[in-house]
Amino acid sequence: MSVLIEILTVFIIFFVVNYLAWLITEKWGLPVWLQYKPWVCRLCLTFWTLIFIYSTILVSFSCLYIGIVGNILAILNALAMWIDQRQKTVKLEDYTKYFKIIE
Repeated sequence: MSVLIEILTVFIIFFVVNYLAWLITEKWGLPVWLQYKPWVCRLCLTFWTLIFIYSTILVSFSCLYIGIVGNILAILNALAMWIDQRQKTVKLEDYTKYFKIIE
């Protein structure tokens, strides 16, 4: 029963942080004095927030399972978001294939 509660805790924290990072970076916007990384980058904000929360739980409450699994989940999530972001970015080569660039 304890392991089930720890697994649910990991995923609840994960989904809440992801949703809040989306709200902060995509919906609400930020004041001018916070317009720098990691606050404006959804990938950075999500990754560092998750790492901080899971590491704090690991150190403060000695919940080894939550800390280790949570940090692995945060790293995998950051890797997946980075790959997704790289695939959605338009590159100069995409333009040169289809259009003749005027110089």
